[in-house]
Order: sequence, then structure tokens, then C-alpha cells
Amino acid sequence: MPDSASVDVEAALGSVGTDPGDADMAVSIVGRLFRLAPQLTELLDLGAREYGMGFARGRVLWALQESGPVVMRALSQRLGISPRTVTGLIDALEADGWVTRSPHPEDRRATIIAITPAAEAALETLRDNYEGLAHDLLGDLPADDLDRCWSVLSTIQARLGDVVARRKAAAPLPAGPRLGSLG
Repeated sequence: MPDSASVDVEAALGSVGTDPGDADMAVSIVGRLFRLAPQLTELLDLGAREYGMGFARGRVLWALQESGPVVMRALSQRLGISPRTVTGLIDALEADGWVTRSPHPEDRRATIIAITPAAEAALETLRDNYEGLAHDLLGDLPADDLDRCWSVLSTIQARLGDVVARRKAAAPLPAGPRLGSLG
């Protein structure tokens, strides 16, 4: 007989909108995406945690590897996060030896951020693991299926920002229970 924890997990996994037998396939697909997202993020974090970095720090390092040395403002814009948040991430990454700061040669107010050789080596290992995961998950699927999957995911990605903004503007979430009213 299964324990109550596994029953609870199974009940949550079978929640509304995740059953492919549902009449509304769009709801089932979005439900499946929400179920997969935490699992994929956990896999991504698992490799990065070996190096003492989570998703946010890893994102900064990947961006720096792609761009090369860059001023903090440009990094903030590239990542789409506030300069204050980037500063905090860079402080932590620098303390752990993953990035360096150096003065801008022409603008003394600006600082150039670059990844260290240790970060380069760690990212190479993480990339190898990531590619291995991709091949384990998708390597044996027919090319036509992969092409169709890419197309659908690209469409979802292209629509997501506008859909979220439109839905937030049209129907703000209802207020939750108030702590003061919990008697």
C-alpha cells in the first residue's frame, strides 16, 4: 500500500488540466508545461549546485561567457533584471572567485565584469552535462518530431510575454486571505 506522501504527490500530479484525456488539449499542454518546469529547473540547478551557484548566478555567468567582458549596466539590460540585483549577484560571484571587476579604461564611473578561468572551466563542464541531458531526453526522437517541438515551443515563447501582460491588465488576481482576519 502506498504511503500518504506518495498518494498526495500523485493527486497533485493529476490535478485539473494535466490529463491528456481532457476535452481542452490546450489546458492539458499548459498543465504539462507547468509540471515539467520545476523538474527541468531542478536538473539545471543540480549541476550548478556542485559549483555553489544556483539558477540566477549561473544565468549571469552564461551571459558573461556569451558577451565577454561587459559593463554592469549592459549585463543588467541583457539579463532583464535591475542593476541592484545584478550588483548583488556580481558581489557574490566575485567573492566565490567566478568573476572579476576592473575599471573601465575610459569611464571611471563604470566597472567591467569578466568571468575567471575557473568559471570558464566550470561552464564547460556544465555545458557538457547539459548537452548529455539533452541527448538523453531527446536524442532518439525523429527529426520531424524535434522540428515540430521546436516550432511549438518557439511560438509559446514568442507569445508568452504579451499574453501574461494582457491577462494581468485584464484581470488582476483576487486578493488572498488577510492575516489579520485569521482570528
